[in-house]
Amino acid sequence: MHGPDFARPDPEVIEILRRGSAASITSILRRQGIENSWMDIKPLVPGAKIVGPAVTLRIVPGRGDLEPLAHADATLYPRHPEEAIDAVQPGDVLVQDGGASVRGGIFGDLLTLRLEVRGAAGLVTDMPIRDAPRLRQQPVPVFARAAQAPGSLVFNPDYNIPIGCAGVLVFPGDIVVGDDDGVVVIPQALAERVAENILQFEDREEWIRMMLRQGAPLHGLYPPNAEMEARFQAWRREQ
Repeated sequence: MHGPDFARPDPEVIEILRRGSAASITSILRRQGIENSWMDIKPLVPGAKIVGPAVTLRIVPGRGDLEPLAHADATLYPRHPEEAIDAVQPGDVLVQDGGASVRGGIFGDLLTLRLEVRGAAGLVTDMPIRDAPRLRQQPVPVFARAAQAPGSLVFNPDYNIPIGCAGVLVFPGDIVVGDDDGVVVIPQALAERVAENILQFEDREEWIRMMLRQGAPLHGLYPPNAEMEARFQAWRREQ
């Protein structure tokens, strides 16, 4: 089963969101009433970052008696998520709901190479991945629970439907931002509002860092009181 395709965000919105950290975006979303937006999933390569709309993929545990059907034409029990990968457009992030399985991985260097050819901006999975040495050399950033050698017998029946990845609801088209602090999911309807807040939020934090380096105390600065906020706004206008 798969849902319909979705409208991709304005590339300018993606570029602005790229300036924000997962930590900053989590704080901005909390102010919008979105509490459960963060996944405890880290990059395979430290320092990697992903930003892009989500193509979602749901897997289910496999079963040996159905495995012979896994590679049949028009199967209901696909062993590989070929259709989901082919639904990826340049700049998309494939987000896999693996049910937090830890018995083995499905994505290794071959499936991820196909994602690279499709122009994917990243892969997020709450399962382990395989072939970590090769994946570290591929350009597609991978965010996963862990790296393991064994494969996992699973089926990949559904894509572009609502999923739960690492306990977070993800709709197709939601914006995924990942860095060393984990992965945060921005509801598609809030993407432009979050982008509007990102630039000022990041500028404010940079100004606070500058003030702290100059010896200013935390009290009244973080969070800024009315006087400090006015000083920040004046500094920002000067920039």
